[in-house]
Amino acid sequence: MDAIPIWSRLSALLGAVLFAAGGATMGSMNAGWFGLERDANALFPLLGVGAGLVVVGFARSSLTRRLQEAGWLGRAARYLLVVAPVLLILNAVVEFAIFGTLALAFGLIGLAVVVFRRRLLPPGDRLLVALSAIGSITWNTETLSAFLLVGVGLVWAILSVRLLKAPADVQPSS
Repeated sequence: MDAIPIWSRLSALLGAVLFAAGGATMGSMNAGWFGLERDANALFPLLGVGAGLVVVGFARSSLTRRLQEAGWLGRAARYLLVVAPVLLILNAVVEFAIFGTLALAFGLIGLAVVVFRRRLLPPGDRLLVALSAIGSITWNTETLSAFLLVGVGLVWAILSVRLLKAPADVQPSS
């Protein structure tokens, strides 16, 4: 197995944290905390940048290669997970976030189905992927359910640490 570069691991982890922060901010807006006004659309680009950094972080992972080899659903999931961050970022211009939200949700659902069917990950990691898919489809920009995005981001952070770790025999370069 090729060693995953440190920048890939940091990219995925930073993206997961940004995504969780966007969800926390959106949820706080909906709760009326900290004097924040409701403007969920302003946070979609942050969610897109976070999701995009996670995608970039996983780009060289064996999971990405195995998705490509997992048939049409694996390829579709991979495509949707690449397109979703771009659509979320473009929401700053277009202000129609449903496309990015649905692309991310369906990409994660496809990923969950593939990792379960093909057993591409250990059982605990498959469960985490499924939880992120559920969280990504069940939240709403106008309710406290936006806090589910914090959970999605935290799941991605856990997966980033677990799945993008360097093999034991590889020393990080100085």
